[in-house]
Amino acid sequence: MRKIILEDPLSLRKITDSGQCFRPVELGSGLYRFVCGEHILYCRQDSLCELSVSCDEEEWEQRWRQYFDLDRSYAALCAPLLEPGGDPFLREAICCGEGMRVLRQDPWEMLVSFTLSQRKSIPAIRTAVRLLCERYGERKHTAYEGEAVALFPAPEVLAQCSAEELGECGLGYRAAYVRDCAEKTCAGELLPERLEKLPDDALFEALCSVRGVGKKVANCVMLFGYGRSKRVPSDVWMQRIVEQKYAGEEPFEHWGHAGLLQQYVFYYALEHKEELRGQEKGERK
Repeated sequence: MRKIILEDPLSLRKITDSGQCFRPVELGSGLYRFVCGEHILYCRQDSLCELSVSCDEEEWEQRWRQYFDLDRSYAALCAPLLEPGGDPFLREAICCGEGMRVLRQDPWEMLVSFTLSQRKSIPAIRTAVRLLCERYGERKHTAYEGEAVALFPAPEVLAQCSAEELGECGLGYRAAYVRDCAEKTCAGELLPERLEKLPDDALFEALCSVRGVGKKVANCVMLFGYGRSKRVPSDVWMQRIVEQKYAGEEPFEHWGHAGLLQQYVFYYALEHKEELRGQEKGERK
């Protein structure tokens, strides 16, 4: 494996556990596997600024550098927010999430993954995505112990599946939504190469044309699939943060690159679930 020296901290564990991705997995002994499109990366955390990776220099520069958003300095982005007198909660969230990166993932995979994510826990989403890949994705053999990794299924494949077949992957009522994703993509309406060129408002509108896709899912796809760093997905955990830490006044419009900062906030919420639940119960008494 090749060693990569990073300018900013990067935590494979925090990224994997942060709710933005459902395919990365720790295989044991600190070795992680990431999949993006047809590309598969094995990597190990040597330190917060050092990784050992399975790919050559060309693949790292052409694929994985963008995937991990390494052309943007999160340290420089966060530095003004860590100064004394700044937002105390945001400072705490940034410190909690040190090493966080917002991944630039495959847009088609993000559309399906977040469409089926509604009213599901993160482990349940992972299971549904894994079953979709195992049943309908092509397999690619790797150099890691001859492992065959199931790639994310193509839209043409999912469009041919019935709602009942998709439902067997744990999608439930969301199976019809995933079929709509696939059919609209095959018809050319949601081709990533076309959507990539759209401004934010038009991209948001196009994504919301999918059955079952609302504001939260569209913003997730825009942030994690299309790199639109100003988009801020909001779910029950983010709403609790807004209520408990900001007295119900959303702070995001005051932050540059709000979508990147919200990932620190969301990770903080995942790490402090019981505390946030307890505060919410106390407020309701």
